[in-house]
Amino acid sequence: MHIKKDPPARGRSWPGARRGWGAVAIGVVVAALAAAGCSSGSSSGSSGGKTTITELDYFTSSGGNAAVNWYNKKFEAAHPNITVKRQVVPYANLITKVLQEASAGDLPNIVMLDNPNVPEVAATGQLKPLDGLPGFTTSGYIPGAISECTYQGKHYCYPIGTNTIGIFYNKAMFAAKHLSPPTTWAQLQSDAKTLTSGHTYGVAFDATSDEQSTWQLEPYFWSQGGNLSKVSTPAFSNSLQLWVNMVKDGSASKSVLQWGQDPDLTQQFLHKTAAMIEDGPWIFPELNAAGWKYNKQYGIVKIPTQTAGGTVVAPLGGETWNIGNSGSAQQQSAAWDWIKGAQTPSVMTHITSLMYYLPTKPSVISQYLKGGPEYTVFAKETQTARSRTTQYGANYPKVSQALWTAIQSAITGTSSVSSALTQAQSTISSVPQVKGG
Repeated sequence: MHIKKDPPARGRSWPGARRGWGAVAIGVVVAALAAAGCSSGSSSGSSGGKTTITELDYFTSSGGNAAVNWYNKKFEAAHPNITVKRQVVPYANLITKVLQEASAGDLPNIVMLDNPNVPEVAATGQLKPLDGLPGFTTSGYIPGAISECTYQGKHYCYPIGTNTIGIFYNKAMFAAKHLSPPTTWAQLQSDAKTLTSGHTYGVAFDATSDEQSTWQLEPYFWSQGGNLSKVSTPAFSNSLQLWVNMVKDGSASKSVLQWGQDPDLTQQFLHKTAAMIEDGPWIFPELNAAGWKYNKQYGIVKIPTQTAGGTVVAPLGGETWNIGNSGSAQQQSAAWDWIKGAQTPSVMTHITSLMYYLPTKPSVISQYLKGGPEYTVFAKETQTARSRTTQYGANYPKVSQALWTAIQSAITGTSSVSSALTQAQSTISSVPQVKGG
């Protein structure tokens, strides 16, 4: 969960981002889909020597929409006997629609999924494993990107791109207070306190009641060796206490309980009511539109660790391409050609640049950074970043909900940090892990 998407935060990936794992009104969505008669399945098949494949995504605007349209046009030009029929739905509707069509055995030929949803849909048996398909390889990708596509030992997707989170800071505000960007928790808290003045808070983060807040706290507890199956431990309590302390001492607004990653945190940063925000590269378009330049108006540093020199273990955001396990052999072959073609360096570079993502191949990232140094911190973090579904697979949303409920409870003061995490632990203890998780 970028976790923010397009729009607002990429995971999104949702975390990216924005949205999260909050429950969707399934009955309403299903009724709407039924009323519209809009199955996106793969029944069209081949006719007159031409093959039509269906593709479903939630890139309703901005760079993601342009990227998919660009690639579909490029693919059709190179494959004149294949037509790509694209369908776009809002972010909040996609997973409900996918699960509905999976239950009917009528998934589109190409299905875009937010990376934490891959295990959930693979568990239905309606995604085609990529293992053994001509040209399939896991070589050359950052490990976390391949991990997020794996379910019960099989690979079901290729990532479109990836992202994660860092600390954006206002350079003029830091210079005025003679501060250096934070590298440790103590420095983050100290800097935030010093920068808090008037209508400006020192720091803003996302503590909303959805996946975004879990996603934003994950790098703190994972970097301390935290394990999602054991959340009532110091790695978690110390991380959450850091957030609670910054709200209590006034360095962070209580409104972090309602502020999503984008546009809320972005606007706090642009309006200079937050000197630092925790966010990701999906906010670059808004910073650019406001005339803010990297290394002039703002800088970016990695998420601080509890002790100096620690390794940041951040969550990976981003979406994935999957093949529906329905349709004809010709359609599935064409869908694989489409997905495989998106993995070539030139295509990956163009798509990720339009979407403000990072490529998922280190060899492509190294070239990518030459034109976008603002991605450097995120690129470094992806080397040690983690797929959110490694331990719990399709059950990760249940774990995430238990955690963001604890975050909200502790920050509002409804419960102590210890009590909030003990309650989360009681919920998580009943959630099955994946084998070896």
